[in-house]
Amino acid sequence: MENRIRLNGWHFFLAFFKIGGFTIGGGYAMLPLVREMVVRRKGWISEERFLELLTIAQGTPGVMMVNLSTLIGLELGGLRVALLAVSGAILPSFLSILLIASVLSRFMGNPAVLAFFRGAVPAVVGIIGGVVLQLAWRHLRRPESILAALAALGLLIGLGVNPILVILAALL
Repeated sequence: MENRIRLNGWHFFLAFFKIGGFTIGGGYAMLPLVREMVVRRKGWISEERFLELLTIAQGTPGVMMVNLSTLIGLELGGLRVALLAVSGAILPSFLSILLIASVLSRFMGNPAVLAFFRGAVPAVVGIIGGVVLQLAWRHLRRPESILAALAALGLLIGLGVNPILVILAALL
């Protein structure tokens, strides 16, 4: 690949580990941090290429963040870097789940714990909504993109077409 860069794969592991460790809400909540790291801060890929990889990651079966970190790793350094990026992205969640499963069950009745989880949901929705708006604003500037988005919205809401079929049509 022409735009592969020579980097120690552990940079990707640590970068994705930090993102995974400080993000509540899953893959879509991680998007702003991944975009900030790979596009803006490090400049590893362009904004347009990030959107392309994100589109592929969303249209591919599986966990979106695993797909995206795999694609970014493959793009920048091959299979080894992809595996390190994926490991970094999922390890914090795995460790957190182990910790929560072993400790939280004792505290689930605690009002402060319940309030935290109730408060985290709107925050995550806001983060995801912000990313969607940023990506849409940047991408929906061409007439054909606007038409495609409106057609997809019409198919989903107006005709009740299965989202999987709309995604497959968009990938084509």
